[in-house]
Amino acid sequence: MFGANRKKVITKKTLRCKYMYENENYKEFTKELPEIPKGVKKGIYIFLILLSLALVRVLAIKRIPANTVGVKVSAFGGVQDTTLQTGYHFQIPFVDKVYMLPTSVQTKTMEKITTQTKDGQWLNTNIDVKYRVNKEKAMTVFSNYTTLDTVNDSVVSPAVQRAIESVTGSYDIYDVLGNKRTEVYEMIDKALKEKFESYDLEFVSFTITDQDAGDEIEAAIKNESVKQKEIDTAKQEKAKAEVEAETKKVQAQAEASNAVIKAEGEAKANKIKSDSITDNLIRMKEAEAREKHGWVTVTGAGGVITNSGQ
Repeated sequence: MFGANRKKVITKKTLRCKYMYENENYKEFTKELPEIPKGVKKGIYIFLILLSLALVRVLAIKRIPANTVGVKVSAFGGVQDTTLQTGYHFQIPFVDKVYMLPTSVQTKTMEKITTQTKDGQWLNTNIDVKYRVNKEKAMTVFSNYTTLDTVNDSVVSPAVQRAIESVTGSYDIYDVLGNKRTEVYEMIDKALKEKFESYDLEFVSFTITDQDAGDEIEAAIKNESVKQKEIDTAKQEKAKAEVEAETKKVQAQAEASNAVIKAEGEAKANKIKSDSITDNLIRMKEAEAREKHGWVTVTGAGGVITNSGQ
């Protein structure tokens, strides 16, 4: 009933189809079209299926490579709560977008970082800083900075600048470039760790490739270094001589002690031997000798028997 009262709408498409149906030339043309073989149809179907699968693979499957985490952002739900780990993940084409954030070690090279030391000297520093995004905190890093380029520009560069400023500002230029260089580097390492942790990044290491305070300052530091080296060498030679003298003294004392012990031992042995020669022993030796050799005389020293009868 409703359909009977509905006004019939005639569109261009309807007229075109009606024309094609009623037109004799079109009918003849369609009759002359060759029929597509079944094998070709099957091939076309297979091709369309493979094409569809390829599109799904490209548009709906996202691969997260090693040392990388993915963050899925949906047009409807926003940033997802968990990161995507290494492997393959599904995404809705044109609705979801997966951003990848590397977690491998990154190197940030900075040149001519200008700071001022405690004694008012200007210092230019070139440095290589290594860091990485912690997988457990990757979502926070992405939410704050999205890409590593932003991390480098907004976090790493300012953090390194402030860390070096805070350390070099606590030392004189001669300490920074001279005998306290190791201590300064340790303080920079500590400051960088604290700065990076505050931004949810993991600090790995740093390498200072060059520090320049001007030719005059560096020449003065070099001269001071040479003098200090000469002083250290003299101290080492003195300490070495003292050790050698003490060693010789100990050796001499040991040799003297050994000689005394040896002499005392020999004297004790001689005394024991002398005490063992008694008149009874001499008479016994004489009797034994007479019985064997005839008349003999036995001398007491050492129990030596002298044959005087033959």
